[in-house]
Amino acid sequence: MVAAAQDGVFTRSQARSQGWSDGRQRRLMDSGLWVPVTSHVLRHREVVVGPWQRARAVWLTGGMVVSHDTAGQLWGLVASDGLHGTSVSSRRTTAVITHRADLPCADSVDVDGMRVTTPLRTVADLLCTLEPLASVAMACDALRQGILTTADYRRAADAATGRHGAAQARFVARTCAGRPHSVLEWHFHRRVGALGPGWRFNTAVHDPEGKVGDVDALHEGTKIVVELDGKQFHGPDRFQADRTRDQRLAAAGYVVLRFTWDDLINRPDDVIERIRRTMSHRARLVA
Repeated sequence: MVAAAQDGVFTRSQARSQGWSDGRQRRLMDSGLWVPVTSHVLRHREVVVGPWQRARAVWLTGGMVVSHDTAGQLWGLVASDGLHGTSVSSRRTTAVITHRADLPCADSVDVDGMRVTTPLRTVADLLCTLEPLASVAMACDALRQGILTTADYRRAADAATGRHGAAQARFVARTCAGRPHSVLEWHFHRRVGALGPGWRFNTAVHDPEGKVGDVDALHEGTKIVVELDGKQFHGPDRFQADRTRDQRLAAAGYVVLRFTWDDLINRPDDVIERIRRTMSHRARLVA
């Protein structure tokens, strides 16, 4: 069946052309054997819906260009079950969120027979349309995974000029210049400027035994390491690894300051003041 070449999804008109009458289609849907993805696109109940099935459903719905969250899923930028497409038509469809735009040819590419917005256009769309913190989270995740660079975000923000949401795109690109790998790091990067220059982020630290690891932030002049512990649970293996790393850093002359999400979000001024005092003390020792 045609569904085999379309990631397991098919339109009602395609089923009709294969000899499945409207009445028979309704009975199969009533029985739960065929499941609607949109009002016109179906799947067999055993077909698991993922990024490719969602993208194919958008493309089969009026030939829309796969865009925004749905394109972001294909490019590995976001985890979302939303169906988004871009079309020059203002026609609204069931289940698919339609963004009206006359896309230049250069803003979309062929992906397995579908038109999908390019990574650059997709990033520009998402920077403009996601909720602010979701936009930051996307940026941090992509930077951590190496999918995108800070230069990519600057280009995407430039590409969004003149669009609704362009100010947010520029803000995210600017505040992610230090390559934060999490929203918690992003919050820290925005605060650390008050401590002056000399900070490096997500950088490797070595001791006589070799590489200790990548630390969240390092002030080389005073040998202060800042580690940010997120909200996720750290199991016993991670707990021991962190302690071992702290011991190696201390033996190499570094001082490690650890802060939690609660510290940075609820007591940011205390965090900065504690680092400031430590920097002052360490500067006197170095001198």
